[in-house]
Amino acid sequence: MNEMNREMRRMSEREERLAKKADRNIGKYQSGEKVSRFKKIANYLGEVKTELKRVNWPTSNTLYSFTIVTIVTIAFFTVFIFGMDFSFKNTLINLLTLGK
Repeated sequence: MNEMNREMRRMSEREERLAKKADRNIGKYQSGEKVSRFKKIANYLGEVKTELKRVNWPTSNTLYSFTIVTIVTIAFFTVFIFGMDFSFKNTLINLLTLGK
């Protein structure tokens, strides 16, 4: 429990540091000031880089387990929907041929 609190505090402190760093770059130029397109693009890419540093990326084990869960879920629903479609199609064909 204590280790979890320590980790959460470290993440919080890291996010605060990155937020302060990001706040320095926001509003760098005055609203009426003419800025070239290259500076706008460079500023945008800098902000994107700063935001990506703030992202809480998953560990490789978490990513692996989520990927497995996703693949299994997709496979299950694919088979389920295929089975429903196949049974509805056969039922409809049987109903239509029954009347002839």
